[in-house]
This record gives sequence, C-alpha cells and structure tokens, in this order.
Amino acid sequence: MKKIFILSIMLLMITNNVAAKQSFNQKELVDLANYMMNNSAKVEDWQVTLKEAITREDSEHLVHELQTNFKPNFSEDKNKLKYSFSDALLPEGINVLYNVVIPKQKQYNAELIIVIKGKSWSKEIEKNYRNVLTTSLNAYFTEAVKKFACLTTKGNDIISGDYFLENMTNYFQVQQVKTQFDNVKNSTHKKIIYGYTPLWNQKISVDNTSMNLQIAIKDTGSDYPTYTIGTPILINEY
Repeated sequence: MKKIFILSIMLLMITNNVAAKQSFNQKELVDLANYMMNNSAKVEDWQVTLKEAITREDSEHLVHELQTNFKPNFSEDKNKLKYSFSDALLPEGINVLYNVVIPKQKQYNAELIIVIKGKSWSKEIEKNYRNVLTTSLNAYFTEAVKKFACLTTKGNDIISGDYFLENMTNYFQVQQVKTQFDNVKNSTHKKIIYGYTPLWNQKISVDNTSMNLQIAIKDTGSDYPTYTIGTPILINEY
C-alpha cells in the first residue's frame, strides 16, 4: 500500500522553517535527471510542484482567468473547494496541472498549486521543462513560492544497491546523511535516506539540522528496487 513517509508529514507541519526566500533556479530536477542519464539510469517519471498561498480575492480572479483558457474540473468536500485545470497544448513530454484550492473557512487563504510532470527525460524535454517552469513562475508566483521536485528511477545491472546510493550521495556532496528502515508489516519500502546538499538553495530545518534531499527505496519484488528521489522532501505518495 502506498503511503507517505512519516518524516514528510512531520516536515510539512513545520513549513515555517522553509527558507523565507525561495530561489527561482531550475537546478534541482535538471541536476537529478541529468545525473540519472549520465549513469545509465532511466527516468521513469518526474514531477515539480509549485505552491503558494494567495488571497481569496486573487483566487477568484485566477479561477476566472484559467477558465478562459482551460476546461475546469471542480470538486468539493466539507473543508474546501478545488478547481483543477489541465493544459493539453504543451510540447510533447510535459503535462501541467493547475489547482486552486479555496478553504470554506474564510479566515484561511487560498492556495495555488501547479504541477509540472513527465514520464521520461531528454535534452528536448529539459528545454521544454525549463520554458514551462519559467513561464509558470513569472506568470503566477512571487518569491514566496515553495518548490518541490522528485523523480523515480529503477536499478539495473549497471546501477544497483549500495553502489548507486553511495555514488549519488558523493556526487551531490550529501552531508548529515541519515537512514530510516521501514519495518511496517507488509510494507514495500526498504529504507529512507535523507540529508543535505549544499548544491541547492532550498532547504528545511529540523532541530537545527538542514535537509533538502530524500530518497525512498522501494522493493518491487524484482531483482532491482525503485528509487524515488525528492527535494527538499517528498510530498507525494510513492
């Protein structure tokens, strides 16, 4: 059963510790994807999530603007209204989903969430991704945006086990490495590795320790595990 690593939940509860000024650079996903390609590791999927709180008034204007360009998908529960829009006119290899979430309790701000994702990686996809990310950041966000990136790859005869993890942590100069083993019954996760690389600007501070890299190793029942790598943390299910 898919589940979110407990550390991710804990970190999301303390988002006030995220560095106040977020960088608009594009390094994180590009660094990870190109590392995989250079080490004969296939990128099975990747995703970048951009999130920022917005005023309720701005959310209404944004929904109206998006409705003029995309077909909306509306959902509602007891706590919130959610408007989703999918851009189907993007270059091949890129998908973008716009979400505007409006809490029913009026004392809370709304939230804009844009998800940029794909199923493979190449130089052409990298070029398209850079253009889509820059356009999204400039059009919809301020410097208060929070950016989360992740990708998934699978081991093979060339990359496997401890060698792959050791080589990657060395390449990204990962410090303060910690490992948590998943001992939950029937869990498909073998272990979670997290640490800090000085190569990226975003970070989360927990107990005065900086963190911005998280790796989930999942046993798929085959000879090779699946690796999901995220920065600064993994926020989606894996």
